[in-house]
Amino acid sequence: MKYVHGEYLITLCGEQLLTHAYGPWNRECVSAFSRDYHLEVAPLIGKRWADIVVLIGESLLIPEAESLLLSRINAAADNGLQAVALVIGRSSVKTSTRTQLERMYNQTPLPVSFFSTYQDASAWLASEGFSSSAKHAEAHFARIA
Repeated sequence: MKYVHGEYLITLCGEQLLTHAYGPWNRECVSAFSRDYHLEVAPLIGKRWADIVVLIGESLLIPEAESLLLSRINAAADNGLQAVALVIGRSSVKTSTRTQLERMYNQTPLPVSFFSTYQDASAWLASEGFSSSAKHAEAHFARIA
């Protein structure tokens, strides 16, 4: 896990990049996340992949963090990111989180869908043609347990 006013864990699972994100996030957290995201997804740059982001807690972005994350998402889309599945987990601010993310992702070329479980999100991405590694996903979930 990384700690900078927000936490995250990132694991590449086939063509699905799985992130657990605990908020709220500030600019420093988005910067650290962007660096680690790039390192994790490096084998797929120039190919196609999808993101599954599982949001836990008060997963909101302060305005400068939102702006930075938006620019990073658009850069990822230019390099092969094709779809995003967002899972809003335990949170007292689900509606606010979804509203902020919808507004942000509407400024990208990416198809985005919201889910209540990881399994539903992964199944949607599989139906869109993105392979997954159950072994890597299991290892990811074991690290957050």
